[in-house]
Amino acid sequence: MTRLMAALLVLTVIMVQSALAESEEGVLEQAMRDDAAGFQAMAEDVIAGFGGPDGLTPDGIEDHVALARAVARAEAMRRLLAIDLGNDGSVDRNELEVTQRAASAAARGRLERQFASADTNGDARIDPAEIRANGHIAALRAMSETDVELLRALITLDLGGDGAVSLQELRTALSRLDEAT
Repeated sequence: MTRLMAALLVLTVIMVQSALAESEEGVLEQAMRDDAAGFQAMAEDVIAGFGGPDGLTPDGIEDHVALARAVARAEAMRRLLAIDLGNDGSVDRNELEVTQRAASAAARGRLERQFASADTNGDARIDPAEIRANGHIAALRAMSETDVELLRALITLDLGGDGAVSLQELRTALSRLDEAT
C-alpha cells in the first residue's frame, strides 16, 4: 500500500510538472508568435543584461523581475515624496495644493489623481505606509504576474540542458518557430 501511494505521488508530481512546462511553453510560444521582433528584443535584452557568460538562468530572471519592480516602486514613491514639503515622510492636502499651484494644468490633475489613489483611508494625508503601499502597487503594475510567467518560461528554451538560455538558443528557438509557420 505504501509503495502504491508513493508511486501515485510521484506520478502526480510528474503530471503537474509536465502541465506547468506545457503552460510555460504555451505562453512563450504565443508571445513569440504575437510579436516575434518585440519578443526577441525583450528576450535578448534580458539575456544580455541578466545572463552570465553561459546565458540567462532562473536566478537571472528573478533578478530582472526584482530590479524592474524596485525601479517602479522607487519612482512611485519618489513622486509622492517630492510633494512632502515638510520632510516628515507624509504628504497632506496642504502640501499637495502648494505643489499644484506651481504645476501645469496637466500636472495638477495628475498630482490630484496620485494623491487620491495613494490616500487609501481618505483622511487627506498620505502616511508612510500608504506611500509604501502605493509603491508596491506600481511595482506590480510595472511587472505583472503574466510578465513574470513569460520571463520564467524563457528557461524552457534551454536546448543544451545546462540550466541557462543563451542568445544562440533564443535565436534557434525563434528560427524553428519561424520555419514551423
